[in-house]
Amino acid sequence: MDKELIKTQLHQWMEDFVEKPSSLLHNWAPCPYARQARLRGNIEIVFSDSFNLVTSVERNLSLLDDKEVIIVCFDHTDISHEYLEDIVKVHNKALMPRDYVILEDHPNTPEILNGVKMNFGKCGLLLVQRLSKLSTASDQLREKGYYDDWPNENYQNVVAWRSQ
Repeated sequence: MDKELIKTQLHQWMEDFVEKPSSLLHNWAPCPYARQARLRGNIEIVFSDSFNLVTSVERNLSLLDDKEVIIVCFDHTDISHEYLEDIVKVHNKALMPRDYVILEDHPNTPEILNGVKMNFGKCGLLLVQRLSKLSTASDQLREKGYYDDWPNENYQNVVAWRSQ
């Protein structure tokens, strides 16, 4: 995996998609906070092989003292989307009481919201954040109506499970 190419593609995806309002999302950006985090340099991109994802996450947690998000990039062809979901669930059970959470993005698990494919698609991603900060941001978005038109299944899979 060409790390510099992935970084370039990831930044381009963020600018062209993640940060841009979409009419299919009722003029919301897929992630309304991404632009601010990127411009402030609060996103750290790291790389891992798929066999050491848990170790990579643990090793980089201290970066969240200064950053809002750690993005762990990995070759998705080395790990099935089902296995990735399983290990992330298990790891989140240990991390969430410590105020961390992992969100996964595997190209073979299409994430479709109101007809918009949300996946990066070039490689697998783990997005690691402080659970408390993510929950606060989600609460603010909920109050502003961001989730009003989300199908219940999407809301449960993306937001609600974190507070259970």
